[in-house]
Amino acid sequence: MKKAAKLILLLILLSNCLSAQEVIYEHYADGVDFWVLIPYNSLIFKQNTDSVIYNLSIEIKNKKTKDKFNYEETISVPKREWLKDTAIPIHFQTELSPGKYETLLRFKNLTLGNKTDLKRTFTLDNKYTSIGQPFMFVNKDGILFQPSDLKQLPSELDSCILQQKFSVLPDSIQIFSSVNSQIFNYPRAEYHFDLTLWVNQDNVDSVKIVFYQDNVLYEMEPFYYSPWFYFNAIYSYEDQIQQIRYIANQNEWNKIRKASPEEYPEIIEQFWKTHDPSPGTPRNEFRESFYQRVRIADERFTIHKKLKGWKSDRGRIYIKYGEPDEVYNEVHPLDLKPYIVWVYYRPNLVFVFMDMGGYGQYELRNKDEEY
Repeated sequence: MKKAAKLILLLILLSNCLSAQEVIYEHYADGVDFWVLIPYNSLIFKQNTDSVIYNLSIEIKNKKTKDKFNYEETISVPKREWLKDTAIPIHFQTELSPGKYETLLRFKNLTLGNKTDLKRTFTLDNKYTSIGQPFMFVNKDGILFQPSDLKQLPSELDSCILQQKFSVLPDSIQIFSSVNSQIFNYPRAEYHFDLTLWVNQDNVDSVKIVFYQDNVLYEMEPFYYSPWFYFNAIYSYEDQIQQIRYIANQNEWNKIRKASPEEYPEIIEQFWKTHDPSPGTPRNEFRESFYQRVRIADERFTIHKKLKGWKSDRGRIYIKYGEPDEVYNEVHPLDLKPYIVWVYYRPNLVFVFMDMGGYGQYELRNKDEEY
C-alpha cells in the first residue's frame, strides 16, 4: 500500500506541471494557484552592475470561451553567488473555468531591453488538486528564492518556509529531518511551517513530509528547483531529441526516431531514466553533466542564429567527449585554412577542425575518428 501511494502521489504532482515545468499550477476551491519559477542562471546582468530589473507579463486565455486573465509583475534581483542554480518564484491566483488554456509569457530585461517569449498550454478539469507541491521558499537579505538543494543553502537565512496546499482531508501531516520532527493533526487546506531554526542551527540537509489519510501513508520530499526546468524552457523537445542522438546507441536511436512529437516528452524521460547512474535518488548526474555540456557548447561555438553551438561540429564533439586534454590552434597557417586540433587521452582520439570559409565556422575534417 505504501509503494502504491507514492506512485499515485507522483502522478498527481507531475500532472499539474505545464510542459516546460517552469510554470506550475494547482487547482483548489478558492481558485487556481500559479507559480512561475524564474531561473537565476538565466538572468543577464549589465556589465559592472550588481542588480537587474525584469518585467514578467502573463496572459492566460481560453480560445473556446474567450475567457482571459492577465498578470504583470516587475522584479529587481541582485547579483549574488549563492543564488546560482536557484529560482526566483512569482505567485498569483485566479479563478478559471474548466477547459483548455493557452499561456503566453513575456520576460523582459528592463536594464538591457532583451526579452524572452514562451507559449504553453494546459487543460484544467473539474477535479481539484488532491495534494499539492510541498514548496520550500528561502529568504536571505530580503531576497526570496527557491533552492535546488538544502545542502547548497547559504548561511544565516532570514527565513526558510515549507508550505503546501491540499484538498484531501488528512488525519495528520508529519515533517521530519534527521534531528527534528513536527506533526499537524487534522490539518485543513494548507500549512506553513517555519524551518529557519532547523536549517540555521541544526544543519539540516534533508526533509521528508508524510501524509496519513485513512490508514494510507504518503511520503514526499520538498519540491526543489532543478536546472532541468530551465533547459526545457530553452530547448524544444525536437532539439532535445537531436541532442540525445549524439550519445544514444543504434538500438536506442532506432526506437527514438520512430516516436511522434506527442511522444517526445515521455521518450526523453525514459532515455534519461535508463541512463541514470544513481536510480532511486532525485538527481541524475549524467543528465546534469550532459545538459551542462550542451549549454557550454552553445556559449562557446554559436556563430550565428541559424547555427547554434550545440549543432556545430565542435559542439557535437564537445557534448560527446567533454573538454579536450590538449588544444592546438593555427589561426594563420601558411598555405592552409585556419585549423584547430583537439586531443583526448581517454579515449585516444584526435579531432581536426578547419575553417573552410574563413568565417569562424570550423568543420570536422576527420569524421571517421568520431565513430
